[in-house]
Formats: sequence, structure tokens, C-alpha cells
Amino acid sequence: MGLLNRVLRIFVALTLLGSSALADIPQELQDVVFSGDLNGRSSVDFRSNARNIKSLVPKDSEATILETRQLKRTGSYGLKVRLTKVGDSKGTNSAKVGDEVWVYFSQKDPWLAFKDKEGSEVQDPEEALTSRAQRDGEGLPVEGTVSKPTLPTKEIVKATQKPLPSEDPNLAKNSDPKKTEGDICVNCSVAQTTDQAQRNIQNIRDVKTEINKSSASIPRNAAAGKWSDDPMIMRYSEGKEVKNSISYGIRNKRKKSSGYCYRYVKRALMGGDMIDRYPPGGHARDAVRDLKAQGMINLMDNPKYRDMIKSPADVPKGAVIVYHNGTKESGDVQIKTDWGSNGGFVSDFYSGNSFLSSPKARRYAAQGKPYRMIGVMIKP
Repeated sequence: MGLLNRVLRIFVALTLLGSSALADIPQELQDVVFSGDLNGRSSVDFRSNARNIKSLVPKDSEATILETRQLKRTGSYGLKVRLTKVGDSKGTNSAKVGDEVWVYFSQKDPWLAFKDKEGSEVQDPEEALTSRAQRDGEGLPVEGTVSKPTLPTKEIVKATQKPLPSEDPNLAKNSDPKKTEGDICVNCSVAQTTDQAQRNIQNIRDVKTEINKSSASIPRNAAAGKWSDDPMIMRYSEGKEVKNSISYGIRNKRKKSSGYCYRYVKRALMGGDMIDRYPPGGHARDAVRDLKAQGMINLMDNPKYRDMIKSPADVPKGAVIVYHNGTKESGDVQIKTDWGSNGGFVSDFYSGNSFLSSPKARRYAAQGKPYRMIGVMIKP
């Protein structure tokens, strides 16, 4: 009876955990593909003066991951890999198939593409890398590495973002950007002593107060079109979190796609205070689940909103759009930067067109595996 009870308790626990706990298990990274030339080293020491370079691993090489460490100084990762394919190289010190070397995974210039055991590209390997580094490093201290690797916090994400260039040189000189020449001056008539002047001043104060109250309740924007009468959407899209998330995304984008769209979107949302914790998923298709876990909702779950969103151009400003085609593909994710057709889309790079207009999406559509929007995520 005791054994039966234990079995039943385990079964019930797994049933209750279901998709939540089991879904939080990070992807098991299997292979890496080199998208640029990297040095192969004999040890996990990537300092410029370290004399441990064994070979050059050329672009288009492939390898299996053997071990992972998180580096103390940069927070990036060192990966020990076994080469299974070596790309073309004219160098005399090129690596060979079967070589086991350490390579550097830089957060800013990630010249590695990761695949999971199913062969799908992983668009944000950080959760899996951190999990593996914890496992590989347990009880085995290595100089220059972190004993207990952690995911980036919101403070780290904000501290490592690129600086925001001043859009207005006059504002840059002003210690208080809120005090501009366009602000309402409530003391401009202070020299007047008549009752009428005082009433004028009070009227200005009253109008300004009413404007502020109205703006705080339902922000107005003519460009919002059909969304302008929806208080929940307007408060979200015109809120400071959306503004800051879009600003972070634009500020930190790359010139072209790096394949790490979900990692960049996560950081944009954290940098804008939209979410507090680093989401665990490695694929863009995981974003619906990950963001729901942090209080965001999917407008596509609601028939009312689903009928209003026929294309990415219909999506509200600041919403996170998640695309997938029902296959093992990782999908894609973007943040809408403005209202209607005025809005572009940002992830690891910026585009005036949505992912559905990309060559990849068109290619899959021609194969009968079209991508669609499975998530339009906002925070109510």
C-alpha cells in the first residue's frame, strides 16, 4: 500500500505540474553551427594574452557541445565542443574534425547558432547555457568562471544597454527635460494684480489639471484608429513601459538579423520594465507561454480582439507579436513600434515590414506551411 500511495502521489504531482513546471525545463542544447571564424582554445581562458589557441575554427563548422562555463568577468560563456564538420579555410592552422576545443560565446557578437536535440534552432540559448554551466561547474571550480551562474537580472539588462543619443540638443542642455518652452506658465501674469488676472491664472491651472486627468485615464492618439476607444489597449500602448521597451529595442538592435530575435525581445521587455524575470524559453514560439507567466495576455485568445487583428498592421502599438507555423521551427517574435501602417517591427533588428513579409515566411507559405500570428501579447 505504501508503494502504491507513493506512485499515486508522484502521478498526481506530475499531472498538477503539467505544462507549467515541465515547460520550464530549458532546451537541451545539442549542436552549434559557426556563423563566423572563432579561435579554438585548449582551456577556458579567453584573455587576449592567453597562450592557449590551438587552431582556427572557420565559418560553417559544426560541433557538439561537451561542456559549458559562464565567465566571471563578462558574464558570457565558454563552450567546450567536439568538431563534427570543419568549414572551408585557407589558414594553415585550421581545426580538424574530432578536435575538442573551447570557443567563446559573446553576448554582443554571438558567432554561434545553437540547435536542440530535435534539430530546431534555439533563438535564445541563455537559459540552457546557464543551466548546463551550473551542472558542469558543480564542485569543479575553474579560475575565471562563475561557481553559480545566473540569468541576467533587470538591473544588469539596463546597465548593459547602449546609451540613448539625445534627440534634441536643447533638451540635452536642460537639467529638467519637463521644463521646456512649450510648458504652460501659470505665473506669467504674476505682475498683474487685478482679480481678472488671478482668475485667468486659476483657469489655466484648472484646464491643465483636467487635461492631465483625461490623459491619465484614457490616452488619446488619432493614429490609434479603431483602438482609440479601448481604454485597456490605450493605457498599455501609450504607457511608459511600452515607450521604454520600444526605445530599448531600437537602441540595442543590430544592423541585420542574428537569429536571436527572442533574446533581444526579452531584453527589450525587461529594459522597459514590462516584465521582471528573464523568460525561460529558447524558441520564439515559447513567448506566448513565457509572457503569460509574467502577467501578459494574448489578444488572440479573445474573439473580439481576434476579429480586429487580421494582419500585423492591425496590431496595437507596443504589442509583442509571436509567429509560428505549427512545425518544429522556432518561429519568430517582434515588437510593434507604432500604430497601424506607421509602425515598424523590432527584435534583434528593425524592419518596416513584419516577419510575414520576410523571405523565410514566404518560402514556408509556398511549401504549404504558412506562418500565422499565434500571439499578440500585451499587459493589461
